[in-house]
Formats: sequence, structure tokens, C-alpha cells
Amino acid sequence: MKRIQILALMALLPLLAHAEDRYATWGEISIEKSLGLTKRWSIGATTEMRAEERDRWSIGADIGYKPIKYLKLGASYYFLYRHRPENRREHYRGDVVSDDNWNGYNLREAFWSPRHRANFEATGTVKLWKWLRISLRERYQFTHRMQSTAEDAKYRYTKMIDSATGTTTYTLRNGYPETETDTIATENDHILRSRLKLAVDKKGLAFGPFVSAELHNSLNSGQDFNLEKVRTAIGTEYKINKHNEISLAYVLTFQIHDDEAPYARLHDRLHALNISYSYKF
Repeated sequence: MKRIQILALMALLPLLAHAEDRYATWGEISIEKSLGLTKRWSIGATTEMRAEERDRWSIGADIGYKPIKYLKLGASYYFLYRHRPENRREHYRGDVVSDDNWNGYNLREAFWSPRHRANFEATGTVKLWKWLRISLRERYQFTHRMQSTAEDAKYRYTKMIDSATGTTTYTLRNGYPETETDTIATENDHILRSRLKLAVDKKGLAFGPFVSAELHNSLNSGQDFNLEKVRTAIGTEYKINKHNEISLAYVLTFQIHDDEAPYARLHDRLHALNISYSYKF
């Protein structure tokens, strides 16, 4: 299945070359505490802010367990608050923008969407030549979009034509715009995320350059393991000391399908600068 997806992605590259580009800055702060004498268990907390056209803030907690040296299991929960400007909808009579459509103009404003997210993952790691760390992570991601509201407005105009000049004007009718609050229903989303990461991890070296690639596959009913996005990253980690670490990375995401409109081909590219800080003890 993975080989088929890689071949399908290669076939899509000519289309992705004409994608729409978006830009963002991501910031993350996390804290992790090792537990027990063997330090096989760990707990942590993370908060993240993504600033772009689609803003998102999140906060969450996680727990990890290493049954053996080369395998780590984990579970986490996050609360997300997201704003997507493309949720703004303009509707004209006949869905065609022209002067004669102002008699049937409706507007839905963009809205903030609260969500609950749970992750369950397994990460296998090996180290080669005492400096190259290779890890493969499989993560199941469940997201529940909570019920929210959006403001709808109706605009109705009176068309007037000046008989002398032939000029057409539109005057907003009395009582308009009419506004009402619409309820956005709940929705569940199931994703399998597969990430391969290569990192330099050499004793005594403060910097740890890395590259990674991740596939986001939809497990929603009726979508047949649909590939939604491919996310790649290149960057470096820097160990300030035993407890403090910072990371700087360039992240490129190919948005192939939208998780809220899975059959709409998008071919968007998101370029993000990711800055993170972690404290471990």
C-alpha cells in the first residue's frame, strides 16, 4: 500500500508544481518529565500556536512508555481552536456574480471551530554508525469537531435605472441586512499518520540536523484510505544543556485533499517556519 501511495504521489508532482502557496509561522513550547527509576514512563504538556490564514491554537498533555530500548508507545489529548477564512461563503442568486444578482446576496462569516483530538502512536528507532538515528512513527489521530455557530446575513437591494442617463443603482432595502445564527454540526475525523525521520545524533554534538516525511491518510468511512496530505521537514535541534532544547525547521506541506471536503482536489502548498522549545527533566 505504501509503495502504491509513493508512486501516486510522484504522478501528482506535475500538478503540485502549479499549486497555490501559503505561508505560516508555527511556535511550540513543551515540557516532559521522566518517571520511575528506569525512566521508561514519561508525561508531558504542549502548547502550540500556528499563525497564517488558517490560525490555530492548541494545548494538550501526553504520556509515553518504552517497553524496550527501540520502541516507544504514546497517547495524547489536545484541545484545538481553529479559524479558517475559507469558511466564509458568499452566495449570489444563480451563483453568478453580476449586477443583477444583488437581489439575492447571502453571506456566511468565517467562524472559530473548537475541537478535541486524541492520538495513539508507536515509534520504532534504530541508531546506525553511532551518529544516524532513524525512526518510523505510526500515529492514529482522532478529531472530534464540536458543535459551533456561524453568522449568516441576507442582503436585498432595490434596482433602479435612471431613464435619462441609463445609470443603474442598487439601494439596500429597509430592514436589511437580516442576520441569523446557524448551527454547525459535530463531525469526526480519523487519520493515520506515517512519519519517517532521519536525524544526526552524535555524542558530544550540540546540533542535531534532521529531515522527515509524513503521509496523512484518511480512515473516514467511504474514503478507502485516502491520502490527504504529505508533510516534509528539514531543520536542526540544538541542545542548550541537559534539560533545554530548541528546534528550528522549514516545513513544506502538500495539501492534496481537504479533511472537511475530502473529494475536492486542492494541490495547496503550505510553507511554514517551525520554532519550538522543550524542557526535559
